[in-house]
Amino acid sequence: MNVVSAVILVVLAVIGAAAVVRELSLRLFSYREEHSVLLVTPVNEGDNAEFVLRSAAEKLRWGRGRRSCAVCLDCDLDDHTRKICETVCRDYGFLKLMTKEELKGELFE
Repeated sequence: MNVVSAVILVVLAVIGAAAVVRELSLRLFSYREEHSVLLVTPVNEGDNAEFVLRSAAEKLRWGRGRRSCAVCLDCDLDDHTRKICETVCRDYGFLKLMTKEELKGELFE
């Protein structure tokens, strides 16, 4: 029983240490002033659409901008890729799937 509890304690200590290092690095390397970030990610047909969108979402989460938004730009998507984009956008609340015309309308309002 002591071995099992020691292993659990070591695993939790490693997870805690990683969380502390992440928080320290975010505080050291973040911007001090409030800023807004708009990350536009063009997505074409391909198998790496989910990877591109999830990496863009994580980039924004690490940046910790208060007004952050990522746009998945619809560049003539097929049905399979569109479903992947809609699923990822639903998982992350700050991701939006837009066409080129919708993006122009948002930017120039």
